[in-house]
Amino acid sequence: MRKILPMASFKSKMVTHQILWKNNHLPHIAKHGWQNGKQYSHILPKVNQEENFFKPIQKELFYPNYRYLKQKRFKPHSGVHNLLSSWALCAKMYWPFNNPEGKILLARYFKTQANLEIETIQSVELEYEDKSLALKPAILLCEDNNGTRGSGQTSPDLAILFKTKKGEDGILLIECKFTEHSFYSCSGYKKQNPSGRVPNPDNKRCLDAKGILVSDYANCHLISWERKYWDLLGRDLDKVKFSSLSRCPMSSCCYQLFRQQTLAKRLQKKYSIVASCVAMNERNSTLIYSGNRTGLIPFPRGWQELFQIPPFYLLTHQAWFEYMKAHNHRERWDEWIEFVGERYFPS
Repeated sequence: MRKILPMASFKSKMVTHQILWKNNHLPHIAKHGWQNGKQYSHILPKVNQEENFFKPIQKELFYPNYRYLKQKRFKPHSGVHNLLSSWALCAKMYWPFNNPEGKILLARYFKTQANLEIETIQSVELEYEDKSLALKPAILLCEDNNGTRGSGQTSPDLAILFKTKKGEDGILLIECKFTEHSFYSCSGYKKQNPSGRVPNPDNKRCLDAKGILVSDYANCHLISWERKYWDLLGRDLDKVKFSSLSRCPMSSCCYQLFRQQTLAKRLQKKYSIVASCVAMNERNSTLIYSGNRTGLIPFPRGWQELFQIPPFYLLTHQAWFEYMKAHNHRERWDEWIEFVGERYFPS
């Protein structure tokens, strides 16, 4: 693994690099874009958001005759005009391979990196949500009924649906990260809730991991919202490891992992093989060590020790990029390799 840079160095380097890329490749975009009420030089105006994507997939995602986003009825992340967007990165890294030749490469890569019995990939899905009404997060996990694919519900950035050699169905759920500092904190930890749910009256309970176990999870405020996370994962939790932590890790840094792990657990009723994973930049040290203040050892091992079922894997953007450089037969993927290399892997 390459040298891990401190987060300030990693993120600032990426901001500088993205601005340089924008100046070199998008000189016609002079204005800076806005996000969260502020204007930044590494953010495109919303009207130019498509230009944050690899050109060959812009049509498939956004253009009227294709519009994958509209056809699948989901909402992409609100920050896709941000050159640091991890969702946009995810689409650029994997969506170009949603074709017969690309799926063969993906299958071979995931088979080696995640140790899964992948024979053929059936489908590559952004912001995955199962087609069945009974398997929608609002029903599966008791999340908000007004949640949609890509907003307000647990829908992984990417899902790989595959077949094994025996013809069994499998699915790999992937959360994609870039410069993020953590996997974010639990909405139940907050004392104020903008969604109209009853806020946590005593979030000090979240700082007592052992107390959550002793209460049979009743001290977790998500129970009052009737979320099914602990109902599904409680038996799989390594209680000795959890009770040794200084606080519930979901309260500070692991909420997205928790929700995706729960979805993976529930999907085991439909799929023979289910796994959850994160794809990230291997140089993002703050993300790797984000669980330290809770007592978790560095990611991914700390999370893997808490929940061993369903299996959890770490993928790196560097590994996929290097794999493709090594398997670029007949120079078929030259354009993608050049684009991704310039965007995300400065020398």
